[in-house]
Amino acid sequence: MFKNILILFVLFTSFLAKAQLIDNDFCGYQKEVDRILKRNPQLLEWQNNLYKEVMNEYFIQQNNKRNFTVSTDTVTYTIPVVFHVLYNSNSENIDFSYIQSQMDELNLAFNHQTRDTQRIRPIFKPVGGDTKIRFVLATVDPSGNQTNGVTRTFTNKTTFSLNTFGQYSTDMKYTNRGGKTAWDPTKYMNVWICNMRFPNQVSMTLGFATPPTNAPNWNFTGGTKDTTDLETGVVCHYSTIGKNHPLAIGNNIEAKTMVHEVGHYLGLRHTWGDAPNTSQGCSVDDGIFDTPNTRTRNYSCTGQNTCTESIDDKPDMTENYMDYSLDGCAAMFTKQQGFMMRFVLNKLRTGLPKREIAFDTTYIISPNTTVKLYPNPVLKGGSINIEIQSPQKSEFEVSLIDMNGKQVITKNIRSNQKESVLMDSYSTGFYALLVKSKENGKFVHKQIVVIE
Repeated sequence: MFKNILILFVLFTSFLAKAQLIDNDFCGYQKEVDRILKRNPQLLEWQNNLYKEVMNEYFIQQNNKRNFTVSTDTVTYTIPVVFHVLYNSNSENIDFSYIQSQMDELNLAFNHQTRDTQRIRPIFKPVGGDTKIRFVLATVDPSGNQTNGVTRTFTNKTTFSLNTFGQYSTDMKYTNRGGKTAWDPTKYMNVWICNMRFPNQVSMTLGFATPPTNAPNWNFTGGTKDTTDLETGVVCHYSTIGKNHPLAIGNNIEAKTMVHEVGHYLGLRHTWGDAPNTSQGCSVDDGIFDTPNTRTRNYSCTGQNTCTESIDDKPDMTENYMDYSLDGCAAMFTKQQGFMMRFVLNKLRTGLPKREIAFDTTYIISPNTTVKLYPNPVLKGGSINIEIQSPQKSEFEVSLIDMNGKQVITKNIRSNQKESVLMDSYSTGFYALLVKSKENGKFVHKQIVVIE
């Protein structure tokens, strides 16, 4: 009898939690935006202009792909992650296995490699894709010591939520407030894992993230500097971390919450554009062209069509990680969402990722050929020197390609000579340098170049 009562109680609390999550936004993105707006009223205008710039550059890149044989969307970005686990009870001090599981799911989602991609309806399959963004647990802390990418801190806070309306404090981000101060946010993606349960309630805010912002704590000098704001990062309720977490509530066992929040951290809005109410929903967009316009959040995989578009009308994309229909539905970021997040890494959060060129083309490492390039970074207006050393007298084609895939420099350089290239007419940012043998057409060197 007692066992049956216990089962009914668990089912009831799970149902109640899910119902309360529907009544309250489980994602604290809008609360975070509202908080930023108080100190920076121009945020939304800046965001809208940012999306216009990103979409314009996206279509420039697509055109460049047709004009050049290589493109920089095969540059991969690897972001070091640190998890700050804050616990008041043993259940909140989650095992490392859940963190590793979360990292696995995060990478599968951003690589477009989860089994869940089979959920994607045929109409949306062509627009889904690999974001080229990877995540690794930090191996070195800010002091240069080895780490497993996890800090653990006991807190006297029983919850960091303030009320049943989804308001929360940011105390989890400060050691002197019962939390853990961020590692340098220009070099690490900080993730705080803590209790976000509403006071004396079953439900909670599952997570929130700090979006890119032009607030005063951002430095856009040269367009390649990012925030030093110690609140920058991602926050998740402890039971959302890892697939099939035994304490996960409701329909929340697929570790999608952090995937969703990292999307916000890298610049994505919700797919419905965060309209203040449903009557305005179809007139507000998320700024991404390959996600259909949506009136409001979806909590299920119903596949409804809440907004009718005059051109290329499609149903709501409930498969998207940036909707609320996560478990059982979510399975994709679109190609343009991936471009948006890479744009943020190239223009705003520039210090975070390690960039690696992985062009889908023939690449050989010639044992007798070395390429020297210096200085790197190079100051705008300065010169960069290129030397190709080889025992044979050979000729090489050197190309410099911007992050839109546009080939801005092409020069033929003979081996064992130094060539200087003036950088006064090129924008600050990241470029891919490719060196190809004129003799056999094979690439012998690839490198990221930074103009500051």
